[in-house]
Amino acid sequence: MTEDDIQQIFFVECEEALEATETGLAACRDGTHDGETINAIFRAVHSIKGGAGAFGHTALAAYTHGFENLLGDIREGKVPLEPALVDLLLLALDCLRDHVEAARGGGNPPDDAELLAKLEAAQAGGSGIAPSPAPAPAPAPAAPDPLDDLDALLNELAAPAAPSATWLVHIRPHAGAMTKGSEPLLWLRELVDLGGICELCDIATIPTFERLAVEEGYLGWTFRMPGTVSRETVAEIFDFVGDEVSLAYDSEPMPPPRIAAATMPAPPAQRTIAVAEGPPPHAKTPGTASAAPSTPNAATAHAGAAANQSVRIDLKKLDMLIDGVGELVIAQAMLAQRLTNENLAHIEELALIETLVRDIQEHAMAFRAQPISSVFGRVPRLLRELGSSTGKHVKLEVAGETTELDKTVIERLSEPMTHLIRNAVDHGIEPPEERRAAGKDPEGTLTLSAEQKAGRIIIRIADDGRGIDRDRVLAKAIANGLVAPDAQLTDDDINQLIFAPGFSTAAQVSNISGRGVGMDVVKQNVKELGGRITIESVPGKGTTFSLALPLTLAISDGMIVQVGDQSLVIPLTHVIESLRPTPADVKGMGTRAQMLNARGTFVPIVPLGALTGANEAVGNPCEGVLVLVETEGHGRAALLVDAITDQRQFVIKALDAHYRQIDSVAGATILGNGKVALIVDVDFIASTAARSNGSAVLAAAA
Repeated sequence: MTEDDIQQIFFVECEEALEATETGLAACRDGTHDGETINAIFRAVHSIKGGAGAFGHTALAAYTHGFENLLGDIREGKVPLEPALVDLLLLALDCLRDHVEAARGGGNPPDDAELLAKLEAAQAGGSGIAPSPAPAPAPAPAAPDPLDDLDALLNELAAPAAPSATWLVHIRPHAGAMTKGSEPLLWLRELVDLGGICELCDIATIPTFERLAVEEGYLGWTFRMPGTVSRETVAEIFDFVGDEVSLAYDSEPMPPPRIAAATMPAPPAQRTIAVAEGPPPHAKTPGTASAAPSTPNAATAHAGAAANQSVRIDLKKLDMLIDGVGELVIAQAMLAQRLTNENLAHIEELALIETLVRDIQEHAMAFRAQPISSVFGRVPRLLRELGSSTGKHVKLEVAGETTELDKTVIERLSEPMTHLIRNAVDHGIEPPEERRAAGKDPEGTLTLSAEQKAGRIIIRIADDGRGIDRDRVLAKAIANGLVAPDAQLTDDDINQLIFAPGFSTAAQVSNISGRGVGMDVVKQNVKELGGRITIESVPGKGTTFSLALPLTLAISDGMIVQVGDQSLVIPLTHVIESLRPTPADVKGMGTRAQMLNARGTFVPIVPLGALTGANEAVGNPCEGVLVLVETEGHGRAALLVDAITDQRQFVIKALDAHYRQIDSVAGATILGNGKVALIVDVDFIASTAARSNGSAVLAAAA
C-alpha cells in the first residue's frame, strides 16, 4: 500500500470523524449528551489532527490543535458547556469540514483566524468573540531532524512519572517501519501531549555505526499514561501506521524511569495484547484506572481483535464485482432457458446454481449498502447556513437515518435533497414574525425521514411552513404560458407545476432561490435514479416532498410477461397479485376506460399492449391476465398482459446511456434467450392512468 493509498484512507476516516462530531454536538445542543459524548467528540477531532500532522497538512493540523484544546478543557470541566459555546463549536466544525476538503483537493485552506481567536477566547473563559481577528497562525514547522534533538527529547521523556499514571503502553516499531513514511517522533509527541511519561526506552537493538540503516526502527518505548486517557485514544495515534507497529497494554508496575540498554520485556501472560491488525482493547469509560479484562492467552486476544477487522475496498473494484455478478445472473438465466428448451429444467444442479447465484448477488449488493445518515448528516450545517442568510430559525427532526440503500443512490441523492431543503427554508417556512402572527412557534421545523417499503426506499422532507399557494402557482404558470387559462387542473397537477423548467414564484432573486432553476433539476435527478417524487401540501400547515427510490440500481427481481409480440419485465416490488377476471369483475367507464372491481375497490385497467404498440396484444381483460400493482403516490393499477412467462432476477441497464430516456420505461434487461426486454415504469403508468380517469377514479384507486 502506497502513501497515497494510506492518505485516502485518512480522508475517508475524516468523514467518519466529522459525522461523529456532528452527531455529538447535536446531542450537546439538544441537552442529551453525557461525558462519553464529549469524549467521542474529542477523540474524533484528535484523530483528524494526528493524521493531518502525519501527512503534512499543516493548516489542518494547526486548526484542529486549537479546536482540540478547547474540547480538552470542556472534557476536563474547566470550561462549562453552555448553549452559546455549542453554537461556536458547530461553527468550528463547519470550518473543520472546509479544512478537510481543502486538504483533500489541494486547495487553499479557509481563513480561520477569527474563528481560532473565538475558540481561544472561549477557552480563556470569555464569550468566544474576540474584539479583533487574531493574526493567522504561522504554518507548523517541519519535523526536526531526529539526530538534532534526540537528546533533548529523551531527557523530556525521562521526566519523573506522575502519580496519576495508572496504565502502560508498549510501542515496538517493526523492521522497515520507516520505509512507508512513518515518523516515530510524531507518535512520541502525541503521547506526551496526552500526558504520557516515558518509563523505558529500549536501545539494545541499535547496531554498530557501519550497520546503521536510517530506514530501520531500532527503538522501543514504554509509556505510563494517565487514567483519564483511554486506550482507544492512544491507538488512534497509530491508525495510519498499519501493521508496522506492535502495541501492548498492561497496568504492571515498572522500574524507576530510565533510558535502558536492555531489550523491552515481553508482556506477561496476564496482559491484554493487541496488534495493529485489529482495534486494541480499551476501557469503555475513559477515566477509569483499572486495566482491561485479561485474556487467557495472546492467541485469544488476537482472535477477538480479528473478529472486529474490516477491509476498505476501492469503489472501482466493488463496481467490477457488481458488474461481474450481473453478468453471472444473465448467464444463469440463459443456462436455465436452454435447459428448459431441452426439457432438463428439473435437474437438481440447476436449482442449486440458481440458489448460489442469488446468494452471491445478495451478498455483493450488501457490500454497497450504506445508511442514509451519511446524507442526513450534512443537513445541520446547511440549515445553519440558511438560518444565517434568511434570519429563520429551523429545528431539525430526523427518523430512519439507519435505513440502508445502494451507495450509488446515496451519492446522487445529495444534490436533489439540498435543493428541496433550501426550497423548504426559503419558500416554505415563514419568518419568525409571520409565524407568531399565525399562532405558530417562531422556530420552524424540518423533518427528514426514511423507510423501506415494498422494496423501495421512501424519503420524506417535510416542513411546517405556509404550504403551497396553489392560486399563486397557477396564476404564475398561466402568465408564463405553461398552462392554458381555461385548463382544469387538480391540486396535484398544480403542485407539479413547481417542477417546470424556469418556474419560480420568488418575488426577488437571491443567492438561495428565485432564478427558476433547481426544482426541475430535482425531478430530473430523481427520475434518473428510477424514482418518483410526489407532493402533499396543506395551506398554513406545511408541505411534504416524498421521494420513492429503488434500493439498488443494479439487480432486482421481476415478473416477465408476454404482451403481443413483446416480452416485458414488471418489477416484483410493485406486484400485489395476478388474476384472470370474470366479466362481472370488469366495469366500463366512459367510452374506453375500464375498471377492475378488486374485492370492492375499483382499480383502473391499463392495457400494456396499447402503450407499447405490441402486435396482436390481448385487448379484452377476460382473455388475458391482470397484474395488480401498487405505487407509493398514485394508488393501484391493473396491468393487462397476455400471459406471465417467468419470474426471476434481472440486471437493470439504463436506456439513456445508449438511447434516450422514455416515459413509462424504467430501463432494459437481457433475458435468458438473449433478447432485450423493457422494464415497465409502474409509477409513471399508474400516475397516467389516475390522471386520465379523473380525480374521482384516483380517489377510488387510492
